[in-house]
Amino acid sequence: MSVASILFDFDDDHLREDAPFHALLIGLAGDGWRFLKKAIVCDDSPGDVYVPSAPETLMNAWKNAKRAAPRYGGGTWMEMENADDLKLSWGIDPRQPRRVNLAIDTAILRRRDQAPNARALAAVGEAIYTHLRPAYGYGLFSYDAHTPESPGTGIRAIWDYNFLSPALVETIGVDKLAYLPAWRADKLPDGGMVIEMAANPIAEAPAYTQYYRHAATTLGIPFHQGAS
Repeated sequence: MSVASILFDFDDDHLREDAPFHALLIGLAGDGWRFLKKAIVCDDSPGDVYVPSAPETLMNAWKNAKRAAPRYGGGTWMEMENADDLKLSWGIDPRQPRRVNLAIDTAILRRRDQAPNARALAAVGEAIYTHLRPAYGYGLFSYDAHTPESPGTGIRAIWDYNFLSPALVETIGVDKLAYLPAWRADKLPDGGMVIEMAANPIAEAPAYTQYYRHAATTLGIPFHQGAS
């Protein structure tokens, strides 16, 4: 299995608090995502496969995920599925306390008929942005193909998915960002922006290569396209 990620970087340490993750869990459950019990220690939670979606059980699920961290290399991870059986995972690594990783199997995005999964991935990315308030989000990132940089160094490249905080939007310029040749460039409620360079960033990325290149040239940075 080849895994690609959207990485969300933060300028402060508020990820040490549980409340933002509780809000994210409740928001994702409201969007139809079900959290798998097998990814966490859930002996104290009812249900055979999924964590019940009541707020109190979701908050307890995060507590259990933290308790299960030694089984996952020290990381706190949640796995979830939607009604179409799309599975995503997201979490934090204590070695990088200012970064959240949203991961997907690239095979899910590789075929053109998987385009709805790309839309679902983008929607989860927006939920993470909304509830956790990162400074910067980018991907599809591959730990096999790319070298991660430390959080907090600002925008470094054009990626398939780009989530920019209000501070980054102000630094770069909203007009410049709005006119990048992207498949989608939308303002977010807090004044940030989400920029998607292709509708399906693996299956359809080759058709958009000239747009990635143009956007990168406009901003004076490299581009990365369609994680393998």
